Amino acid sequence: MWKMYILLTPIIFLIALFMYHYLKRMCITFGISTEKNKTKIVLYALSICFGASCYSIKSLGIPVVLYFFIFALLFMLINFLLKLFFKKRFLDGFKIWKKAYGSGILPILLTVIVLIIGYINMHNIVCTSYTIYTDKSIRGSGYKVALLADVHYGVSLDDNALIELCDDLSKQNTDMVILCGDIVDDSTTKEQMNFAFEAFGKIKSNYGVFYVYGNHDRPHSLMRGEFSESELINAIQSNNIKILKDEIYNINDDFTIIGRNDDGFSKEASRASIKQLTEKVDTDNFILTLDHKPCEYVENAEAGTDLLLSGHTHGGQLWPVNIIDAIFKINDANYGLTKIGTMQALVTSGVAGWNYPIKTSAPAEYVIINIQKR
Repeated sequence: MWKMYILLTPIIFLIALFMYHYLKRMCITFGISTEKNKTKIVLYALSICFGASCYSIKSLGIPVVLYFFIFALLFMLINFLLKLFFKKRFLDGFKIWKKAYGSGILPILLTVIVLIIGYINMHNIVCTSYTIYTDKSIRGSGYKVALLADVHYGVSLDDNALIELCDDLSKQNTDMVILCGDIVDDSTTKEQMNFAFEAFGKIKSNYGVFYVYGNHDRPHSLMRGEFSESELINAIQSNNIKILKDEIYNINDDFTIIGRNDDGFSKEASRASIKQLTEKVDTDNFILTLDHKPCEYVENAEAGTDLLLSGHTHGGQLWPVNIIDAIFKINDANYGLTKIGTMQALVTSGVAGWNYPIKTSAPAEYVIINIQKR
């Protein structure tokens, strides 16, 4: 942990330095002298506090600083371009712009607006629907699947919201409900964990509720929660939810679910390859593979997976993380439906997200998938 603080210190210093000059510009615009010792002390204190708010990755200061910097740099760029293109006209005019820019209000106002929109978006769970067509010989009525991931219970949902979500899912008349990992995490209390799986276990579906691990569900070396893995397993299984940890589950004689063990943080968890798992399956069946992280798309396609369901990315959660993910290929996909050969892969942005009760790059959602014979 101390190594992280050492790495963060230069970044925090640069943030505080930027903020000092930003606040100083605001003072000058409003006619406040920045030469007085009292003013300097206030500016130093505010700048240090602003920078220090980013020392913890779990601090709400992270999204605040992120959006403030994006907007502050945007307005700095606009101001630079106005100076460049208008030159003397800029020196003699643009008084309203200069006042607005110097006051520093616009980046602060836009940051507040984006955070409010992100908060509303996180707490407004929508239903996203997809129809998947297959050439496999599945039953004529097809299959209806509900997909949920990344609830991170306790971040944004309370007990009443969770009950309402589960009631909505029961009304969907699905064949199966998929809990695709990170239903709880290290900040979820033991009481919340038990309540969550009790609620999910009551969702009505024809063939039951299926669960695969996410990288946050189980206590691990980086983070320790209030409950053990054995307590987690007991809560899941006592509510008739089926855990698929590198396991296969057949429905009727035409549909197979493969649930993969999550490889955890830094891939510390061992797991069977998708090829090893599909070798045990009748490939004439429609093969639905569940893997919390959207990875190994090519391997899944080659092994015979028809539909791969994942979560994990939160759709980026905080824009522009989704763009960074896409550019640097952090995951095989960030959000939505992807086709690889005959396989289709679907990534949900999740019911919630990690730590911050804010979502600015994708909807908070549960997904309904209709699998139909072509």
